[in-house]
Amino acid sequence: MIYDFISLDKNSPVPLYRQLYESIRKAIEDSGLTEGDRLVSIRGLSEGLGISKTTVEAAYGQLCAEGYIKNSPQRGYFVQGQIIRKGEIKRESSADAAAAPKRARYDLSSKSVTVDSNGVRLWKKYVKSYLNKDYIISSYGDPQGEYALRRALSFYAYSVRGVAATEDNIVIGAGTQSLLYLICGLLRRFGSSIAVEQNASRHFIRVFRDCGFKVIEIESDRCGISIERIKSANPDFILINPSGSLKSGDRMEPERRFELTEWAKSGEKFIIEDDYNGELVYNSRAVPAMQCGCTDRVIYLGSFSKLLLPSVRIGYAVIPDMLKTIYAEDKQHLNQTASKIEQLALADYIRDGQLERHLRRLKRSYADKSALIGSLLCGALDERGIDFELKLFETSLAYELTLKARLDAAALSGLIDSASVAVIGIEERGGGTVIKFGFSGIAVSDIEAAMGEMVSAIERCLER
Repeated sequence: MIYDFISLDKNSPVPLYRQLYESIRKAIEDSGLTEGDRLVSIRGLSEGLGISKTTVEAAYGQLCAEGYIKNSPQRGYFVQGQIIRKGEIKRESSADAAAAPKRARYDLSSKSVTVDSNGVRLWKKYVKSYLNKDYIISSYGDPQGEYALRRALSFYAYSVRGVAATEDNIVIGAGTQSLLYLICGLLRRFGSSIAVEQNASRHFIRVFRDCGFKVIEIESDRCGISIERIKSANPDFILINPSGSLKSGDRMEPERRFELTEWAKSGEKFIIEDDYNGELVYNSRAVPAMQCGCTDRVIYLGSFSKLLLPSVRIGYAVIPDMLKTIYAEDKQHLNQTASKIEQLALADYIRDGQLERHLRRLKRSYADKSALIGSLLCGALDERGIDFELKLFETSLAYELTLKARLDAAALSGLIDSASVAVIGIEERGGGTVIKFGFSGIAVSDIEAAMGEMVSAIERCLER
């Protein structure tokens, strides 16, 4: 049957998949659909409502992600339970309501990724294969990381980023932040000051300060972090993002890479290369990691939070041979922070070529998203005569929109928030106003509406 409670308005600015998702969600919350009820198949609902299968898949995928329904392979989609019932909403206190996190309708905050339901199902399959092996889950993992994953990463990192490493040089951890604590422990023997580019990750700076390092923030020039200021400050180590500066979004120029590696070699210093999303280059030509040209002085950091899922907390570091010897002495006192099961699943996922296939799909997806956002936003702002600049931060999966007019950042933030749009940040800078927003977590079908809400908020703020 086709549900008679589903109401779709093809002339509404609200995307069809969102209307379908909200109709089914409401039926579950109101107990019109109860736990165990089977939903109409994607094909059946598509034909019955006269909409595309992609629209139905997107609605079902969102319901699955939020726990309202579940997909049972070979059987179909079933209601998983009443997550929030009407009666429960009425009994909720005002204090509870105030404490509940507000979820924006359009997520441009860069704190999530678009969920590919087929990709998630495949990843679950790899994880499940190890959950069924009792001898695996009943033993502790290797403090350095599972050998199978380190072996797989030695080939993967070389193929996509040119990183030269054996499995003995690779250390696994639960994300780059936890790996930085370990690296600080190794570097403490060689010095106590570290230079970072202005606008470096606050999380990373916190790690260095927690470990007792003096943090020196260095300005950048057109080529990247200033080599002259590095030489003047003379830190023991530096942290850089050569694939895409967090401040400018620009990739470090080849001559600056060379100058920094020469500085490190001549002064026996270490460089920490945070290659955040370095393999996820979709609009420009990929450049190999800095580590491949200076394996003895560069510590490489990589992660999978934007490649797989943010909840898969696996990162890896490639340490030089000199530090490998020190780490071998320390690791007997360390515990592994990343899930053993997820490590082994990821090893198989990489070995089977699934990660590189997934990477190719992501590149196409992010290229399409960034192009659509650029076209819609520039067109809408030009049409309204608003003076602006728009810059893509490619590896950060973000845009920086600079409005030449100086607006009240707090007022603009309130208008954008009231439109249920979440952005990374808004600030008054120089004589203008800057809005930074990401696009990793928004569906393509929501982009047009999200850009419309943002431009409308800007227009209202200008009129004040």
